[in-house]
Amino acid sequence: MPQTLHMDDPRSTLDAQGYMIVDDVMPLKVLDRMIDALAFRATEYAQQIQRAGGPRSFASEEFSQQLIDVVKSGETWPGQALDISLPQANIALDTPIFLEPEALEFLTEPRLLDVIEQFIGPQIWMSPVGHTRLKVPRRLAPPGNRALGDTTPWHQDNGVLLEEADTIDILTVWIPLRESTIENGCLCVMPTPRHADLIEHCGDGLGIPASNMPAASPVPLPMRRGSVLIFHPRTVHSALPNVTRGEVRISMDLRYQPVESPTGRPQFPCFLVRGAEEAGRPLATWQEWRQGWLDARDRLANRDTGSFNRWSRLEGCA
Repeated sequence: MPQTLHMDDPRSTLDAQGYMIVDDVMPLKVLDRMIDALAFRATEYAQQIQRAGGPRSFASEEFSQQLIDVVKSGETWPGQALDISLPQANIALDTPIFLEPEALEFLTEPRLLDVIEQFIGPQIWMSPVGHTRLKVPRRLAPPGNRALGDTTPWHQDNGVLLEEADTIDILTVWIPLRESTIENGCLCVMPTPRHADLIEHCGDGLGIPASNMPAASPVPLPMRRGSVLIFHPRTVHSALPNVTRGEVRISMDLRYQPVESPTGRPQFPCFLVRGAEEAGRPLATWQEWRQGWLDARDRLANRDTGSFNRWSRLEGCA
């Protein structure tokens, strides 16, 4: 059965308030397979640490504990090895990227696409903007990478895309793989209408200074497993710090948009995931998705790819 929303006009609701949680979308077995695949990759990473002279492999531990112990060991954080997109800069021929079949199964889950279709129509592109988000307890985050567990600055997603995407109907879809709570760092939003302006951010476009923040009150959004959070590119949002002692918040931060529209990251590939008949071409297979990213890595390796972020200088920051 297609996943449907229990309201007359979900698109108008999203445009007016800027966000929407839809419960019971992702099958738990799909979430479990994604966690298992990420844990397998984390085990490989930890074993590489051991082979290089590190303290131990952490291979027998639960995924969250693996990640916590890597942080405690002082070794390099494995975030890029678990991510589904290339970084914005310093791409090399061997830059890791998480391209397992379980990832594409997650990204193209039919019940998820049923929901997305109700906002952007029957032809759906999977944007190249997508990330695996891992938030460790703040007290354990290393000094050089406090963002791993601390508060995520308030921002709008249009701020990390080129201007070509400003008028495109891009949908952000945020999915916790485990329960997302106020304690482990759930997302917060400022209710933001779709027609709202893009606010000037600080630095690399990753934060809105306090002087530029809208007057709305923040809304924390704890979510249970299987739920998805949807918001539009102008929605002002952030994430709380992880103040737990031993939980890692694990989530996927994804983008979908109508077919044949600019993505704001033209150097990276996008893929048709619904609407093959209407588009006159087949849906992307796992092999094509994987090869598309590997080809992009080869093409961009050791080159200055430029920045996708809108601002590159500090303005109005205190």
